[in-house]
Amino acid sequence: MKSLRRLALVAFTLVASTAGLAAKPVAGPKGGKILTTEAPHAEFFVEKDRKVTVTFYDKGLKPLPSATQVVSAIAEAKGGKVTLAFDPSDTRFVSKTALPPGDGYTVVVQIRETAGARPKNYRVLFHDETCGECKRAEYACVCDDAGGEHKHEEKKK
Repeated sequence: MKSLRRLALVAFTLVASTAGLAAKPVAGPKGGKILTTEAPHAEFFVEKDRKVTVTFYDKGLKPLPSATQVVSAIAEAKGGKVTLAFDPSDTRFVSKTALPPGDGYTVVVQIRETAGARPKNYRVLFHDETCGECKRAEYACVCDDAGGEHKHEEKKK
């Protein structure tokens, strides 16, 4: 009987932790996508000229100065892969080149804490249109179905 209770407790704990992981995404202060689950938070944001900025924030989403991090990205567009190099500024990293034309492709952002550190990769499904519900760029949507299928083709009509 004790084994059955322990098994039920373990099952309940797993279900509860899974529900916590599926929480609604955090909205980025600039309107971009928060990539990291813990501070320092990294926000991926596409500017009007299609250059990418990555800004780091503390727990309270206050900008942190650019420190020793190294940021790079690869856009896996339909026309081929494009590597984006970034220059640090006071509080953000700005790509030297713009994203390729079009949308509906993956951008892999690679962040290293220092130049010699092991990289952490974050994938962003880049869609340029605006979400009808939260009014954010689709790649940074924070709606209940964020990360799910948003029927992008229907929104373009």
